[in-house]
Amino acid sequence: MRETWPYRAEFNLVVASPAGEVAAYCQGWYDAANGVGAFEPVGTHPGHRRRGLARAVCLAVLRAFATAGVRRTVVYCRDDAEYPAPKRLYESLGFTAYTRTYTYV
Repeated sequence: MRETWPYRAEFNLVVASPAGEVAAYCQGWYDAANGVGAFEPVGTHPGHRRRGLARAVCLAVLRAFATAGVRRTVVYCRDDAEYPAPKRLYESLGFTAYTRTYTYV
């Protein structure tokens, strides 16, 4: 990923556990030409969930985005009853649904 445009290390953040393991992470991507940031991927290790770690690391990436000049941030996530946690996380950060993608097979 580090070799992929527009990777920038300051948007690739992790929360480490006291043992030094990755507990949560958020990879931010910034398109400077359009002033848009995006989160992908975001996650929390199962043993560290429900502690606010994903929210904290996403907030840190949002602050880094603001410092870099990001004007808008987007997140692409599932919005279904089988996997509700991401939607709850992003709504807690102030994101609202803008559009929906449907996949037909």
